[in-house]
Amino acid sequence: MLRISLSDQVGIVTGAGSAYGIGRSMVLAAASAGAAVVYACDLNLAAFESLKEAVKALDTGCEVVGHRLDVSSEEQTVSLLRDILKKHGRFDFFYANAGYAVYRPLHELSSDHFMRAVEVMQKAPYLAVKYGSRAMSVTSAEKPKSKGSVVITSSCAAFAGAYADLAYTAVKKACNGIVESGSVQLASSNIRVNGIAPGCTKSSILTSSTMAESGKPYALEASEDEISKIHAKFFERGGLFADPAKYYNRAAEPEEIAHLAAFLSSDLAAAVNGQIILADSGKTTAATGEGFTGPVEAMPPFEV
Repeated sequence: MLRISLSDQVGIVTGAGSAYGIGRSMVLAAASAGAAVVYACDLNLAAFESLKEAVKALDTGCEVVGHRLDVSSEEQTVSLLRDILKKHGRFDFFYANAGYAVYRPLHELSSDHFMRAVEVMQKAPYLAVKYGSRAMSVTSAEKPKSKGSVVITSSCAAFAGAYADLAYTAVKKACNGIVESGSVQLASSNIRVNGIAPGCTKSSILTSSTMAESGKPYALEASEDEISKIHAKFFERGGLFADPAKYYNRAAEPEEIAHLAAFLSSDLAAAVNGQIILADSGKTTAATGEGFTGPVEAMPPFEV
């Protein structure tokens, strides 16, 4: 049986504090894959206890540690990594997933709003690559050589201009550059850097974004059901419900993105480096849908 393994590894997942979303699912995926310790980081830790219970229920022995982190802070990032090395003697994966999405038309997008997006979704991945790799380079008897994986959450917005506002589109495009250059810069360190660009995915990003943008600790008390209803309105506006028979009009579950992250950070993906995986069920590729082709019918099955 082919199995993703992160056995005995220690890592960080940012943006992991909500009751429902990609970050939380990344923690659960890493735990399911055998990680020894996962630091679930966020400005919002309101759902951490339920995450801790969910990890415990997996019965894999994984320890999950809740840590309040401003991902844009170089000092806090370095301090956390040094603390991890002091406690566990190794560091193996960094899922730079924290982000938010507050849509503003260009005439309402201030320089402060733009620069906050840069801090959280461009500077933070840079810090993950720069300092995460230094922590991954620390060796020990249990980890005799430098090795590790950084997975950055990009977005379908990095591939098309109509998904989001200018600030979000720009910083997610920058994430792709960090992935590509970072993979080359770390080639001598045996550390891989890849990115995942989710499309429409069920998560809490629309529910938490205004609070996350502030940069202050907060508590998002919304339940999974409340979060889902808010996102359903967004998906409807994006046309996903207009023709649900089309595969590209589906909304991904957060664990689908998380499983991809676990794969990319495992040895099964040893040949994958410097890549951005567009995980949007084909929505961006479909572009104009049936506007030019006309109706695309289902493939008739063989008669058996």
